[in-house]
Amino acid sequence: MVKQEEFVNRLNNSKSFTEIFSLVEYAVMSKYKARRAIMLGLTDLGAQGSYLVGAFHPVGSELIVLNKTPLRRVKEQSPDYYNAYVFHLLLHEYLHSLGVLDENTVRYLTVEICRELLGKDHPATQMGDKGISYFFPYITYPTPEMDASDMKIEIVKNFSQQTTRYYA
Repeated sequence: MVKQEEFVNRLNNSKSFTEIFSLVEYAVMSKYKARRAIMLGLTDLGAQGSYLVGAFHPVGSELIVLNKTPLRRVKEQSPDYYNAYVFHLLLHEYLHSLGVLDENTVRYLTVEICRELLGKDHPATQMGDKGISYFFPYITYPTPEMDASDMKIEIVKNFSQQTTRYYA
């Protein structure tokens, strides 16, 4: 098992979704001996008033979709928290992809993993404990509504290369 300080440094120095997700895979594999192939998609879901979908996993798929609106806002306004935010989202949705569908259970497991690998005071852990809006109260300011039928999901190339197999 990687030492906490080393894991935090790896996360803080990650430069891509793929690097951050490799830490998510490591975390889940180390704790639960579970793994599955995942593709990452990005789309612009916006934010409606005080409601925000940061990410989602369509049940039964190999896909995790991140909302570009909050990603952009966090990167612009709180860049020191960006990797923690992405780690938190990917870990949460990855646990869903492994069949844990109950939201409260996933929240608990996300915090438990973050606490063990990153420490109780790390922003990713605190995002689970206190909620994302504690760190980013501005993230949910209103944007134009979007019809779900207009959703265009952009697949991130070379994501999770070690486990994902693409089928034609």
